[in-house]
Amino acid sequence: IEDPRLLASTPKVDIIISEPIGVLLVHERMLESFVYARDKFLRPGGAMLPSSGTIHLAPLSDAALWNETITKARFWQQDSFYGVDLNPYFAPAFDEFFSAPVVGCFSPSTLIGDSVQCEVDFHTVTLAGLKEFVIPIDWQIKYTGLMHGVAGWFDLAFIPPASSLHPGTKSSTVYMSTSPCSPATHWQQVRLLLKQPLAVNAGQVIRGMVSMKVNDQRSYDMEARIIALDEEEAATLTDEGLSALLDSQKSRTRSALWYLHEQTYNYAYTGEPLEPAKPESTNLYLPVESLLAESIAPAQRQPSSIVSSVQGVADSLTDFIVTSSSDQDSNAMQY
Repeated sequence: IEDPRLLASTPKVDIIISEPIGVLLVHERMLESFVYARDKFLRPGGAMLPSSGTIHLAPLSDAALWNETITKARFWQQDSFYGVDLNPYFAPAFDEFFSAPVVGCFSPSTLIGDSVQCEVDFHTVTLAGLKEFVIPIDWQIKYTGLMHGVAGWFDLAFIPPASSLHPGTKSSTVYMSTSPCSPATHWQQVRLLLKQPLAVNAGQVIRGMVSMKVNDQRSYDMEARIIALDEEEAATLTDEGLSALLDSQKSRTRSALWYLHEQTYNYAYTGEPLEPAKPESTNLYLPVESLLAESIAPAQRQPSSIVSSVQGVADSLTDFIVTSSSDQDSNAMQY
């Protein structure tokens, strides 16, 4: 589609179908070619499939990944590695490891808040809008613990506009998600680590922004600035006040620079265990009210079923009638 010889010979078309997607939706910058094709070849009212994409960013607590990353950097803290002092290289190694996005699936239990979303409408987005944009951050923290970084993934929508359909045809809506709560895909997810974890309390709000800007590696530089706020403080904070706090409140502010093309990979996560661990096993702590609410008074619980008898069916070694009963009713099921 980037071959200029096509411009003179390709007519306007009714639909453009492509797979221009990279890690976190925008890596490899193929969306620019998708939009270029739209502007050059799509007739008015035509369809783009996929029709839109949504970037998700969420607060992450992942001590294992953070510890693994700092261990790699600490290799360079050696006075005599075969007689060579490696310490002068520790600072650049530290910067390099923590600016590299980690691609791979991870457990949804590492998320300590719901994601913010940035939708990219492929029917209307401009080339300039793809080259530089800002994702505002506004996270409500669910657990007390340490925030080690930011988790990212994307969704795709396939919704042809009504103008592209034949008369009488019903529109369809199809979505695909690369969320950690969805089946794994080719793109997996991405984790972006902070150099210094941020201590957060349940109920606090994280505000700030992640700026996305294209680079010459067919990818993006991602710059983040965030701050932890009490809920009451966040409710009255203006944009000007947020900017002032980001500049002055160093102890509860974190900044980061990630290079989306400098990806590393981690395939340690293979799926949730049958019995998910409680959050405290990963040093995440629920508010007391939420913790106590997990134990409901017996009168409020759903009645449990109890097997009262198992009876074999005559002339069969495999068929049984199982009778179960509860506080409310009883029934029999044949197996």
